Amino acid sequence: MNYGQFPSGPVVFAACDDKYFLEHAPALVYSCDKVGKDVHIHVVNITEECRKLAITMDARTKVNFTMTWEDVDFSNMDSQSQRAFYASLRFLRAPMILEYARRMLIVDVDCMIMNDFDFPDKPLGYFPRESLPGTVGWEQEGTKVAAGAVYYDVDAWSIANEVKEVLKELPFQWFNDQIALNTVFSKVPDDMVEKFDNQFMDWEFVKGTTIWTGKGPRKYDNPIYVAKKKEYTECLLS
Repeated sequence: MNYGQFPSGPVVFAACDDKYFLEHAPALVYSCDKVGKDVHIHVVNITEECRKLAITMDARTKVNFTMTWEDVDFSNMDSQSQRAFYASLRFLRAPMILEYARRMLIVDVDCMIMNDFDFPDKPLGYFPRESLPGTVGWEQEGTKVAAGAVYYDVDAWSIANEVKEVLKELPFQWFNDQIALNTVFSKVPDDMVEKFDNQFMDWEFVKGTTIWTGKGPRKYDNPIYVAKKKEYTECLLS
């Protein structure tokens, strides 16, 4: 069951658990507010602390901040499966949110929008790439798409839903989100697709790129990312 408030227009969309919401959502929401983009976050197993933070963020932003949530029982899922579940959560819930938003840029909750952008004119946008050297099998297939930035408009609803259905058939194993995206997107005609590159999203935190995404330990140990996240969090909450 999903609860909360759905968006009423185009959004930056992310999904996470309660801990990541508390840790990362303020910087993401503030970064969206700075560039004038509405933002929607879907949270699993929300806590009262999350609700209070959401109220504060909504009150202190000019853009529309909305949130939905659901309860999930993880008693039969090990930690690695939970990790893969959270990685794929935004794509599992995207079709539901898309019906209300009509246009959505799906990002990681630990990213920050560093520069304003226009939503693509095409129905679908994503970041294709060559599989990483030295990878094989499942991992090689998974590295063909960088999942940190995916765009859908309402004309891509069937594509978004197909990604969801593919994910439901895959095991909750790391890279499942990227494998599902590549499986579906590789069949979409090029004229329907806006292809993102490292000028749009990067994980080296280069000045001038649109999205900084905190991949792996970089979100904790890269001084550029950590300082900017601290600045944005304090700007919103202090």
